[in-house]
Amino acid sequence: MRTYLFLLIICMFSCSKPYSNELETVLEQAGKNRRELEKVLKHYSREPADSLKWRAAEFLILNMPGKYSVYYDAPWNDVATVRLRWTSSSDKQKVLDTYKIGEPVIREDINCMTAEYLINNIELAFKVWRERPWGKQIPFDAFCEEILPYRVGVEPLENWREKALASFADLDSVLNKPATTSVEACGIINSLLPRFRTDKDFPPMNFSQLMTSARGMCDDMAALAVFSMRALGIPVTFDFTPHWINRPTGHSWNTVRDSTGNHISFMGAESNPYRPHPGSLHNTTYLKGKVYRKTFAMQQNIQTEDRNIPPLLEEHKNIKDVSAEYAQCTDTVTVCLKYPPVTPTGYVYLAIEQDRRFYPVAWTKDSGDTCIFPSMGRGIIYFPMYYANNRQMPAGDPFWLDNDGNRMILSPDNRDTLLNLNKIDPDNTLPFWIQRMYHGIFEGANQADFSDAKVLYTINHIPNVFYNDVTLRMPANYRYVRYKSPEDAYCNVSEIEFYGSEGEKLSGTSIGTPGAYKNTNSTCDKAFDGDVTTFYNAIESSGAWTGLDFQERKQIRKIHYLPKNEGQFIYEGHHYELFYWTKEGWTSLGKQTATSNGSLQYRAPLQALLYLENLTLRKKGRIFFITPDHEIHWR
Repeated sequence: MRTYLFLLIICMFSCSKPYSNELETVLEQAGKNRRELEKVLKHYSREPADSLKWRAAEFLILNMPGKYSVYYDAPWNDVATVRLRWTSSSDKQKVLDTYKIGEPVIREDINCMTAEYLINNIELAFKVWRERPWGKQIPFDAFCEEILPYRVGVEPLENWREKALASFADLDSVLNKPATTSVEACGIINSLLPRFRTDKDFPPMNFSQLMTSARGMCDDMAALAVFSMRALGIPVTFDFTPHWINRPTGHSWNTVRDSTGNHISFMGAESNPYRPHPGSLHNTTYLKGKVYRKTFAMQQNIQTEDRNIPPLLEEHKNIKDVSAEYAQCTDTVTVCLKYPPVTPTGYVYLAIEQDRRFYPVAWTKDSGDTCIFPSMGRGIIYFPMYYANNRQMPAGDPFWLDNDGNRMILSPDNRDTLLNLNKIDPDNTLPFWIQRMYHGIFEGANQADFSDAKVLYTINHIPNVFYNDVTLRMPANYRYVRYKSPEDAYCNVSEIEFYGSEGEKLSGTSIGTPGAYKNTNSTCDKAFDGDVTTFYNAIESSGAWTGLDFQERKQIRKIHYLPKNEGQFIYEGHHYELFYWTKEGWTSLGKQTATSNGSLQYRAPLQALLYLENLTLRKKGRIFFITPDHEIHWR
């Protein structure tokens, strides 16, 4: 009898699936919730046919630490709906008083994940993987990253797979056609996703909230595409650049895996595969130095304390570098480290510059006098930096990596040269904006609806980049004045001024077509705010106007107007200051006042990194340098 019991115990242990050391560590971290996670593993240990599902469960559990949901301590579940009310309401305080939005609460997956939720997620993911005609072209490791994950970010968990499958159930016959590819399926679904309205005031949203609100930023659009596609068995990723080289923010978008394993980019809820969008491969308007892909699997990237990691790279544990998929990159860039770190952390970063601030976008290990960065985008100026205790310090001289992959160190030369500057920013789109005022009309009226409007002046030539002056041949008295946009021009205008019979500037109340393109603050009043860097950008491309109500009839003798621009030129009477970069930071080369439009002269060292600031507008220009052949090269 004892022999029988002993053999039975041996058999039980030999039949149970042993856990790896890594898996055992995670299960221990789960504490009281270990039982729920083990239920999943045991569920898939019973049948040999479920061995692949067991590996999928192991993948999800191994990478569960650090994953969490952000909820709100409030008496409702759908905080996104309240935020929608907030952004739409004219009485925002009333919304806050009524709903009393609470503080965010973090719920760690490892401590609250249920076996039922995880098993359901695995079953539905495998079902669509095996049913779709393109499924056989997706290897298991790609399936684990691009279909299987149960969450996208830190959104509240829900049964999003069932909801997405129900939302697109009528397309099953199309998606299951033998000839349908993953890329074609992606395009079909993406075309049906709601078009988003730009909005910054939303918490992390799940599938239901995103579909309902259809408001948010590029992160939200990309997230909705991930939820929808993965639920239907379409392998997609969430890609992003931490910071554009020539824009003040970063950006997120998606890719879909094709039959050969290549990733085709698209913009969720906006632009289908093979169509242009800011993050696409051949887009040269939006420059990116690095591109990363969010992963469910934890990555061993930066091993140091959080205070030694730049904010843009805080997600480093779940991202991998895919820059080489998006731009012509230099495989390896060797950087000389001239300045030893005050606080060694073991890492060096490369940063890009925007408005005199530095944004680290890449990292590598500090190996002494030099370090090597892989897959760096070309045509970009980089700043080697250390980051420690939430502060960054120069690690070496900035350098220009040109379009051929050649590196030019930007360190001030002993020689100098005379600079003739006519702008602080080389915005090549300006001719396009100027032409948008061609055929625009200025009108005067004494009826608020402009039913008695008279044409004061028609712009029948391409305007000047500086202020344009119009003296009326036959001055007239009007209470209302306006600028009417030509077709397809969004009423783009930076500044308008009206002058009276004695040369005095006339003031009034702003009137015009309400709103602005994509819900920005570029409303009709921006044409009269005295700031050349702001402009009106109407919701509709045609039919918009902006003007003034003088409250009484006033004689108009002169119109002063400026096409849309961003204050990038040298303006007569404006004050400027030129800086160059040294180890100590930006050093001034002096202040000047422009004596004429489009002309400013400075002496500056060769091969120095420079930037010019308009002190009058408090506008910083783009960085630039002088090449050995004395040419100005803008970043």
